[in-house]
Amino acid sequence: MKRKYVPQVVTTVAKKMAYRFYRFTEKVLQPPFDRYDFETFDVLKRVLRKDSNCIDIGAHKGEILEAILKAAPAGRHMGFEPIPYLFSQLQKKYGSRVQLFNTALSSEAGEAEFTVFKDRPAVSGLKERSFEDANYDTEKIQVKLERLEDLVPANQPVHLVKIDVEGAELEVLKGARRILQQHKPVVLFEFGKGGSDLYGATPELMFDFFDGLGYTLTLQQYFLKGYPGFNRHEFIGQFEKGYNYFFMAYAAERTV
Repeated sequence: MKRKYVPQVVTTVAKKMAYRFYRFTEKVLQPPFDRYDFETFDVLKRVLRKDSNCIDIGAHKGEILEAILKAAPAGRHMGFEPIPYLFSQLQKKYGSRVQLFNTALSSEAGEAEFTVFKDRPAVSGLKERSFEDANYDTEKIQVKLERLEDLVPANQPVHLVKIDVEGAELEVLKGARRILQQHKPVVLFEFGKGGSDLYGATPELMFDFFDGLGYTLTLQQYFLKGYPGFNRHEFIGQFEKGYNYFFMAYAAERTV
C-alpha cells in the first residue's frame, strides 16, 4: 500500500501540539507518573513470569509495586520505603502480598538522618537535595539502614530490582552485590545529576560497577526495541548531557 503523503508543516504542527499537551498534563494535571513509568510497565510485562520475584526499593506510593503484582502475581516480592506515613499506606494496601520494610538501603548497615520533603516526598533522601526554583518544607528523621543482601535469603532467586532513591542508587547496589552476582536480576534504576553527585556517584563508577558484574546498560525503550546496550562512552554521555535519568541493566548474556 502506498504511504499517504503528509506535508512537513502538518507533521511539525502535530508534534508541537502533542508536546504542548504532554507539558500541560505534566505541569497542570500533575499525573502520578512520568514517561519512564509507561516504559517500566512494558518492561515488567516483557521480562517477568507469573512467579518471578521482585524487589522495589523506594516504593513510594506503590505504583510500580502494583504493576509488579499484576505481572508476577505468584512471585515473592519485597518493598522498601523509609518514610513512615508512606510505609503505613503501603502496608495497608500491599502488606498481605508483599514483604515490606520501613528502612533505607545502603552499602553499610546502621542508622542515618533522612530528609523528608513534605511537599514533594518523591525527592526525599539520605542527602538533602537543593532546588533553585522552589523552597520546600522539610523534616529530618532518623532511619535504619540495611544492606539488601543481608535481608534476602541466599536461596531466594531475585528476577528484578527497581531502585529510585534520589541519588543513593550506587550505594544500594554495593549492598546488593551478592544478589547481582548470584541471580543476575534485571535492574531498573534512576541515575541523574542533582542527586547522584551528593553521594560521589559518577557515570564512570556506575558503568564500571555493572560492567564488572557482567551487565549491559541501556534504556528501557532501547531494550524493548531490541537495540544494543551502551558502551562506556555512550552511557557517560547520556548522564552528562542529561538525555535520560532512568536506566536499565541486564545480564550481558541475556537475549534482548
